[in-house]
Amino acid sequence: MKNVKIVGNPIVNGKVSDLAVLTLPVPPSLTKLALSHDADDWDSMCKQLPNFGIMNPIGNMNINHLLVDGKERVFH
Repeated sequence: MKNVKIVGNPIVNGKVSDLAVLTLPVPPSLTKLALSHDADDWDSMCKQLPNFGIMNPIGNMNINHLLVDGKERVFH
């Protein structure tokens, strides 16, 4: 199973903030959805993150890239 993290900047008051970089871990059970190229899979994964105590990044952060086993992967 791959180790996946979402890396980006927070959105504060509707604007992307460069003052912080957020790294959100993707639980192993959601890795397949996170790495899928299907937008519905991505949305499903994001909506499930709060069940693991992890913030849903949609609308909350500007995603810069994914980290897959420590290597940067282009997001979208």
